[in-house]
This record gives sequence, structure tokens and C-alpha cells, in this order.
Amino acid sequence: MRQARHHAADGANPAPQRTLKALSNRYRIHVIDRAAQILDCFGFDHRELSVSEIGIKTSLHRSTAHRILMALEYNDLIQQNSETGKYRLGIKLFKLGHQAVSHLNLREICRPFLTRIMNQTKETVHLAVLDNDQVLYLDKVEGPHALRMPSRVGRHIPTHCTSLGKAMLSCLDDQKVRKIFRNQVLRPYTVNTVKTVDRLLTDLQMIRKRGFSVDNEEIEIGLRCVGAPIRDYTGAMVGAISVAAPSARFSLQKIPSVGKLVMAVAEEISEKLGYEKPTKAKTQ
Repeated sequence: MRQARHHAADGANPAPQRTLKALSNRYRIHVIDRAAQILDCFGFDHRELSVSEIGIKTSLHRSTAHRILMALEYNDLIQQNSETGKYRLGIKLFKLGHQAVSHLNLREICRPFLTRIMNQTKETVHLAVLDNDQVLYLDKVEGPHALRMPSRVGRHIPTHCTSLGKAMLSCLDDQKVRKIFRNQVLRPYTVNTVKTVDRLLTDLQMIRKRGFSVDNEEIEIGLRCVGAPIRDYTGAMVGAISVAAPSARFSLQKIPSVGKLVMAVAEEISEKLGYEKPTKAKTQ
């Protein structure tokens, strides 16, 4: 079943939408379907609805609709107006929607920059964001040469041994980094993988000074990457970009020049997002 989905996503043997839905029926959870029904009731012309109105729109029994509303309200997906007793969409949906839209906008804005880096380096370039303390590939532009380690948009990879992950972690303070790895084990993918949080923090300190991160065969022997973080108009880190190549082509001597290129382009993207680099205070 997963294989059928995968082929459809890749464009091979595309199945009609109704067939895909039929395939996924066995994984459906009815209470989630009903919750989605309730959320779909709200719109610009129906900002607030009573339990009865929701019941009519969804054909759900009033008690069923009320129970689901209580669960949605508990999770901040729905809010109740204390004056009217009616319900409206919660602030968490706005936050989730904002994240989704910002990711889509980020991908669209970054694509020309990723292509430019690929044309200059002839290597594969990635865009990623931090998702639940992991690296999530958001986009990639492949170079003319294939990578040993295949990367895929939508795939998660670890932070502690990747240039993308370390670039983003470098934007967090040490306390936040320690909190992330408090309940995680730093898995040693290769002999070069950092094995302790203290060693990782030392690496992050170097990245902050240098401006770009390096994965020197830390997630896979034979693969080197350099990365740099992206910031938005608030100064917050919103993602990172990287260049990845086999060590045979990406020698240690090339790291400084490619790193500076990635860092410079990341700064351009940040400026495009409205980020203003702080100016150094003049000494008296």
C-alpha cells in the first residue's frame, strides 16, 4: 500500500484521487474525520457557530459535536465566546497556518538562490527548517552528480551531525540546545560524529564566529556539507541552506570558499526576508 502511494507521488502510474482515498480508508480515524468536519464549518461568513448550528452543518448529534468541541477547545484549536456561548477557531490554527504559509513562501523565495549556488558549485543544494528538533528538508536543487546519500524533500535528518542542523542550532543559546538534547542520545553515525553535548556546544560556538557550519563526514563517511542559517525580519532563525558533495570532490581545502559562498547567499536570502544585520557599535 505504501508503495502504491509512493509511485503516485513520484508521478509513476498516477492513480485517480478517489482511488488514493479508497486506499487510505483503512487508516482513517472517525473522530478525527468528525473534528475536521467541525473545523470546516467555520469561514469568513461563519466566524462563530453554536453547537446546534455545527450539528446541523455536520449532521452530527448535538452531544457528539459538543464532546469534539471540548477536545478541540482543550487543544486551543477552538475557542468559546464567553458572552454568546458560540465557538470560533482558536489561535493555534492561526499559528499553524502561519508556519505552513511561511514555509511555502520560504521555499519560493529561496529557489532562485539555491539554483544559483548549484550553478556555481555544480553540487546539490538544500533548504531545510527545524521541525520538532529535527532537520526537515524543504527543498533541494540537484547538481549534475548524484549524491551517495540520497536526500528527499519531506525527509527528517538529525541536527547534531549535519551542516543544516548545526547551522540552525547555532542560532539558539546553549541552554536551549541542552534542553533539546536532554532526552536525546547523540547517535554516532560515523567516527567523526560529535558524541557529547559539550563537544557540540563548542562546535556551535565556532560556527557562530565563522558564519557557516561543516559536516565533515559526520553523518556518512564520504560526504561533506557546509551550511548557513537564514533569518527573517524579526531576526529569528527560520531555516538553513547547505551544499553537499562527496568528499572526493569536496576536499577540506574547498570548505572555506564554499562556506563563504553559502554564508553570503544565506545573508542575501535573510535580507530578502527583511532581516537587517546589526551594525557593530562604534568605539569611542
